[in-house]
Amino acid sequence: MFFGNLDSNGKQRDRCSVPAEAHAQTGVAAACAAVEVGLLAKNSLRNRAAGQVVAMFERSFYATLDGNWICVGQPDIGSGPLHLLGKFRLSRLATGDIARVADSTLWVAGAPLAMLASASLWVPSTVPHWSTSSLRRGLHAVDEPWTSDLMVGGLASAGFGRIPLQASALVQAAKPGLIALERILSGSVEESDVSRLGSLIGLGPGLTPSGDDLIGGALIALAALGHIECRDALWGRCLGQIDRTNDISKAHLHAAALGYGAAALHAAIHTVMSGQTARLHQALSALTAVGHTSGLDAFAGSLIVLRRATLRK
Repeated sequence: MFFGNLDSNGKQRDRCSVPAEAHAQTGVAAACAAVEVGLLAKNSLRNRAAGQVVAMFERSFYATLDGNWICVGQPDIGSGPLHLLGKFRLSRLATGDIARVADSTLWVAGAPLAMLASASLWVPSTVPHWSTSSLRRGLHAVDEPWTSDLMVGGLASAGFGRIPLQASALVQAAKPGLIALERILSGSVEESDVSRLGSLIGLGPGLTPSGDDLIGGALIALAALGHIECRDALWGRCLGQIDRTNDISKAHLHAAALGYGAAALHAAIHTVMSGQTARLHQALSALTAVGHTSGLDAFAGSLIVLRRATLRK
């Protein structure tokens, strides 16, 4: 028998588990109750929403529910706007499995996976107090660890403030788009900049290509700074080129256009804005855990925006 959160031996019980006899009686695993849901995923996980698993990975899967994308995964993939996190058993699932929400429970492949009624809600932390001087202090501090060790692959070097002479082929390919991004942020847009900016979308390998991550990071930083008009202008210029990338990356870009991204990215942006240099190493370490290069690519886009803000403010 169970006593609150302890079993009869006094051990903490797994909130995703049920007694063995229950499995024998129902043949169905229990839904996980200890879950966290991102603010956009919450809107998608409404009762009677239905869809299917679209992509499977070792620690997560993507599903669409009534056309809306969510990412369901283990806690170590990190919090985010599209995420539903919990200690789920994912090995039995496959692409094409039916997903649906009924009675505040997410069902996948005919079995309950997550109990949503008690889910904790993830929203980005509030933007801290900042000033031009604190932002400059944060940017100065980030330049020291932003070394070649962090810039292997991806577009991280674009956030350094200048493109290195020995730039990779990917960075060289991104140059026209990066120049266009700088012009758009400065307000001096040329007619050709829209197509050049579009060259970033879908650029690079991976589930979310490096160019997409960089643009997403720029959009999120603009929202954090309160530059909503500039954010919307940048997003408007991206929309016509959005089909250059894949559907999963599109979903993350749409979230970024609302100002939302990975928790680690929000934390890094806020650390630099507030000039909290003592937290910078931890913030950068957390970014390296986001995808292969996605966290650093996104932060590079944020740094481009933050450096421009020291000139505007």
